[in-house]
Amino acid sequence: MVDVSPTGEIITDKNMEIQINHKTNNAYQGKNQAILLKIKESNNYKSNNWLTFVQARDLKLKIKKGSKGISIFKGFNTVDEKTKDGKIKTVSVPMGFARVFNLDCTEKYNIKKTY
Repeated sequence: MVDVSPTGEIITDKNMEIQINHKTNNAYQGKNQAILLKIKESNNYKSNNWLTFVQARDLKLKIKKGSKGISIFKGFNTVDEKTKDGKIKTVSVPMGFARVFNLDCTEKYNIKKTY
């Protein structure tokens, strides 16, 4: 079981399986971890691996017809901005969202050779 506290902390049992990106092998962080684990459990997915449509394509996989992706937050980037008085200030900029699919929602392309 997984849940998120009002402060954004992940509340899980000690045997929680970590959700990872299939292509980068990086673990998802924060609320994304909780969201993906909850979706995995509710859809009875066997895999802990997730990937975007583009990552699936790069790995010669395709998303099965009718599969539903999950939106996750991509995090923040820091950038230096010049203030009105000419000073440099570092600010956090959100990178937006990505839609990911569980590896159970993918299949290999059937490549037919034509001669």
